[in-house]
Amino acid sequence: MKKVPAWVILCVIALVAGAALGTTNALTKGPIAEQAARAAEAARAAVLPAAERFEQVEVAEGAPVDNCYQGVDASGNSVGYVAQVTVTGFGGPIEVTVGVNAEGELTGIQCGGSGFSETAGLGAKVKETAFSSQFAGLATPVALVKDGGEVDSVTAASISSGAVCNAVNIAADYIAGLA
Repeated sequence: MKKVPAWVILCVIALVAGAALGTTNALTKGPIAEQAARAAEAARAAVLPAAERFEQVEVAEGAPVDNCYQGVDASGNSVGYVAQVTVTGFGGPIEVTVGVNAEGELTGIQCGGSGFSETAGLGAKVKETAFSSQFAGLATPVALVKDGGEVDSVTAASISSGAVCNAVNIAADYIAGLA
């Protein structure tokens, strides 16, 4: 019996591994997209709780927001808007979902995203309620206390905290332009 060359064995292994990865990707792509859509819907509902449902607003290419939705109550009346903005924090991208009611007041924010990689125990605290709850009821523009504003920065995470404030201001400005 002849010995099979090593490169043939490596090619077979690479082909099997590639096929396995491709199959896994094909099987999980749909459920992952569904889970992301549910998470986005939950974020919208959390930051604009008065809305019964959300209607997507067309966002022009190059707009400063990733997406925007109009919140509608059970009677079909607009109760405000929700916009998502992605900014760069200390560790990478931070997706900030911002709710603004019909009076132009912030109703809430949520931070996170699939690429969220802020430092655990520091910048990652922008995802916590202790930080995000400060925004509800504020008028924009918002700023950190150290910059003369009303928002307390996460300790040792002023870059991430400032990035979130920037995202909130960008979203609120965009929403103000819709009204």
